Amino acid sequence: MSLSYCEQLGLDYKCDEPLPRSAFNKSGPLCASLAEYLYDPANCDPGFWSGCASTDPKKCIPSNDTNATLWGGHFTTINVTTGETIVFTGRFGDSDDGSDGSCPLSYYCPGKDVVEMCVDLCPPKFYCPNPSTMIECPEEYYCPVASSVPRKCENLETCQETGLRRFNVGVAMVFILIILIVSILYLYCGRYAVIRSARARREAKMRNKIPSKHRINDPDDDDHNDESGDNEEDGKNNERKGPGVTEEGEEAEEQANAAGAPKQKRRSTITSPDMTIDIECERLRLTIPKVGTVMRGVSGKLEHGKLTAIMGPSGAGKTTFLSLMSGKVDRTGGKLRVNGEEANLTEFRRVIGFVPQEDIMMRELTVEENVAHSALMRLPVEWSYQKKMERVDEILESLEIDHVRDSVVGDEKRRGISGGQRKRVNIAMEMVVKPSLLCLDEPTSGLDSTTSYTVVNSLKEMARAGANVITVLHQPKYEVFQLFDNVLLLGKGGMTVYYGPTSGMASYFSKRGFPCPAFSNPADFYMDVLSGIIPHPDNPKWDKEDLFEEWMCADENPDSISRIDAQKTMEEIRAEDSQTKEADAAEDRRERRLLIGKLCSVIYTELKMVIHHLGSNVGPDHTGRKTPGTFTQFYLLFKRANLQRLRSPFATVLNIILMFLAGAVIPSLVSDDENLYVGIPKTLEGGTEAQQAYMRENVKPVDAIPGIMLNVYLFLLIVSCLSVNVYGPERVVFFRETAVGQSVFSYWAAKSLDAILWLPIYTCAFVLLGYSGQAWLIQPLRSYWFFLFLDLVGFYGFGMLASLLVGAGSAALLALVFGIIVIVGFSGAVTAYGDQSSGGQTFTTFWFLFWSTQGLSAKEYEQFTYAFNVTQLNDETPDKYNNEFGIGEQTVGAGVGMGFDLDSSYARNLGMCALTAFAWYIIVLWTLKTKDHRKHR
Repeated sequence: MSLSYCEQLGLDYKCDEPLPRSAFNKSGPLCASLAEYLYDPANCDPGFWSGCASTDPKKCIPSNDTNATLWGGHFTTINVTTGETIVFTGRFGDSDDGSDGSCPLSYYCPGKDVVEMCVDLCPPKFYCPNPSTMIECPEEYYCPVASSVPRKCENLETCQETGLRRFNVGVAMVFILIILIVSILYLYCGRYAVIRSARARREAKMRNKIPSKHRINDPDDDDHNDESGDNEEDGKNNERKGPGVTEEGEEAEEQANAAGAPKQKRRSTITSPDMTIDIECERLRLTIPKVGTVMRGVSGKLEHGKLTAIMGPSGAGKTTFLSLMSGKVDRTGGKLRVNGEEANLTEFRRVIGFVPQEDIMMRELTVEENVAHSALMRLPVEWSYQKKMERVDEILESLEIDHVRDSVVGDEKRRGISGGQRKRVNIAMEMVVKPSLLCLDEPTSGLDSTTSYTVVNSLKEMARAGANVITVLHQPKYEVFQLFDNVLLLGKGGMTVYYGPTSGMASYFSKRGFPCPAFSNPADFYMDVLSGIIPHPDNPKWDKEDLFEEWMCADENPDSISRIDAQKTMEEIRAEDSQTKEADAAEDRRERRLLIGKLCSVIYTELKMVIHHLGSNVGPDHTGRKTPGTFTQFYLLFKRANLQRLRSPFATVLNIILMFLAGAVIPSLVSDDENLYVGIPKTLEGGTEAQQAYMRENVKPVDAIPGIMLNVYLFLLIVSCLSVNVYGPERVVFFRETAVGQSVFSYWAAKSLDAILWLPIYTCAFVLLGYSGQAWLIQPLRSYWFFLFLDLVGFYGFGMLASLLVGAGSAALLALVFGIIVIVGFSGAVTAYGDQSSGGQTFTTFWFLFWSTQGLSAKEYEQFTYAFNVTQLNDETPDKYNNEFGIGEQTVGAGVGMGFDLDSSYARNLGMCALTAFAWYIIVLWTLKTKDHRKHR
C-alpha cells in the first residue's frame, strides 16, 4: 500500500484540513486571503498565526528551511518515526523584528485546536485571558468583543446573553409601571381634587350667602332653583344712580318695562370703575392698502355712563369702529381724544375691555376658572384675593351664570355649557376686570331674546355705574334696543348715517320720509332703510348713499355743513374711491414688474411694524392701575396650564404610552447577534508584516452607533410631534390676553415649564425598555438618558415653533419634515461631520442633535478603549500602509469614521446640547412676540 504525500513526510501534518471560518459567524465565508497568502490553522499552534503564500500543498509544508517552503508561523509537531518534538517557524524565523507570529492580547487564535475558526478578535459572550484560550463569560458579568477579562454588572444592570450589559428588564418594567401609576394618580386624583374643591367652595358660598329677592330664570338651564331672601344692602346699592345716568335712559327703561320686557328682579352689585373714559372722535378715517377706505368721517363723543349701540349692514365698518375705539387698530386720519386730550388708547388698555364676537376662552376650564383667571390677572394688585373672588361672584350672578360656575365650558369634542351660557362667560371675562371702557362685538348673537335682555341689562348697569360701554348690535328686539342710550348707524363704506340718542332716531328718520310703521321693530326697520331695501315714498331717485348727505347737513349733527358742501363732499368721496381703484390697479401692474423691490418693501414695512409693536407694549400707562407683575403672571399662568393638564389627563397618559411603545420598538431594528462596535485593535501593529496585513484585512471594523442614533432620533421625533398642542389650540386665547396687557414672557415661561416638567418622565418611558434590549449601547444609562432628554426638549421646541407658524392641521407635518431634515443634515448620524467644510462644521455645531450624537458616540467609544484605537477609526484622515501582500495602502476602517471631536469632554457635549436645545425656546418666545403681532392689540 502506497503512502500519501502527507504521510511520506513523516510529520503530524494535515493536507486536507477544513476551511476556517470567522469566529463571529462560523457559517460565514472563508478567511480573507492576502494575494495567495492563506491562513493555515491546522499547521499552527494555539496562540499563534500561521499562513502560506501558496495554494500548492507541497509548497506549504511546515519547515525551517525558507528555501524549501512558503509557509510561515509557529507549529509544534513530532516525528512519527523517532518521536522527536519539532518546532517550525518557517519564514517567520527570518523576520527582522524577531516575531514568531504570536497573536496579541484580545485575539483568539485557536490554531490546530479548532481548525474551523479563523484568527479573530475574542467574540462577545466570551473572554480570552490569552490568545489560545476562550472562556464563556460567567454569570453576573458581561464580555463585549475583544475582552481579555470579564466585567462585573453592577447596580441595576443585568448581563445579557450577547455578552453585553443592559438595564435590568424586570427593573425597567417596574419603573415603567411606577411611572404610569404615579402619573395617573397625580393626574386623575388631582383632577378629582380640583372638582371636589370647586364643589366645596360652591357649597360654602351657598351656606354663607344671603339670597337675593328674586332670580331671572335662565332659558339655557333646564334646572331652575329660585332663591329668595332679603338683602337690604343690595337694594340700597341698586337704588343709587351711577355717573352718567340720563333721563333718556330712565325713559327707555320705563318704555321697555311697559312693552312687556322681563323685569329684572335682582340687582347686581356692580361698582363704579376706578376712572372714567370719554372718547371724542373727529372725522375718523381708516384706509387699508389693497382694500380701500373702510372708515370715513365718523365724528362724535362717546361718554362714560352711556350704553352705545353700533349698527349697520354688513360691510359698514362696525367692528372696525369698535377696534378703533378699543385701540386695536391705528387710525390713518382724523383725531381721537381721550378725556379731552389726544392720546393713544393702548395707553389705557389696563382699563379697557374688549369682548370678541367669537367665544374665546380655555374650553378645558370651568366657568368660574376662566372668569377668576381674568380677574386675578387684571384687577389691581391692591385688591385681596378674597375681594377679587367676590368680584367674580358678582359678575357671575349679574349675568345669571353662577349656577353653572363649576361646569366645564366644553367644545365640539367635549360637552359643556350651552352656547348662550358660553357667550355670557365671554362677556364676564371682561366685565370682571372693572373696565372703564368696555367694547363688545355682537354680544347678543346666538342668544334668545330673554337672555339677550339679561346681558344688555347687565351692560346697562355697568354704564350706570360709570363705565363707557360700546357694543356692536345685530337685530335686537325692541325691548333690548330701548335699553341703549345712544346709537351710531353706519352705512356702507364706514360713513355715519345717524348718531344720537336712541329715542331721537325715530323722529330723525320720520323727517326724512321714513316713519317707522306701527308694530314694527325700529331697529329692524331702520336697518332695512340703510340697506336700501325700503324705497323713499316720495323720491323714486332716492339712493341709500343719500343718507350720508342727509346726516352731513342734519340739525342733529353737531358738525353739520350746508347742503351744497355736503354734495361736494360726496362727489369728492366718489372721485377718491374711483382714483383709489385705478391707483391700486396701476400699483398691481407695477408690482408685477418690480417683484423684488416690492418684497423688500414689504419686509421693511413689516420690520417697522414689529419694532413699533415691541415698543407699544412698554409704553406709558395713564390709568394708574397697577396690575400683577411678570412673576405673578407667570405663577397664575403656570397654575392655569397645570389645571388644563388636570382637566384633560388622558392626553398626558397617552403621551407616556406612546413614548413607551416607541422606545420598545427601536431595539427590534437591531439584530441580537450584531456587533454595534468593532474598532481597530490597538495591537494591530504588532507581529510580522504578513500577520499585520492579515489582521488588517480580516478584522472588519463596525461602527453602528450613529445608525442607532438615527433610529432613536426618528422615533423620538415622531412621538414629540404632539408638542404642537402646547401652543397651537390656544393661540386665539393668547392673542386676546396679550391685547389687554398680559406678559408674553410670562405666558411663554409658564407653558414651556409645564411642558418641560413632564419631559423627564417621557424620556424614562422612552429609554427604559429600549435600553434593556439584547443588542444596544453599553454606556451608562444616565448619559444615554440625559442626552435623549435634551433631544426631546429640542424636538418639543420644533413642534411649538411649527404650531406658531402654520395652522393646527399642518403644524405636526411641518415639525416632522423639519426634524427629518435636521436629523439627516446636521445630526452627524448620517452626514459625516469630518467630511464637511469648515463653514459646514461651524453651522452643524448650532444644532443640538450634533452635540447629542457626538456625546453619545464618544461615551460609547469610551467603553471600548481597552482594546481598540477608537480615534483611528473615527478619524477622517486615512491611515496609509505600504505592504507586499496586495491589500491596498489603507488600514480597513481607518479614515471612514464620522470625524467627531473625541477630545470634547462629556460635560462640554452635554452643555452645548442643552444650550442649543433650549435656544429653540428663545426662538419660540420671539415668534410669540412678533408673529401676528397685530393681533396683540
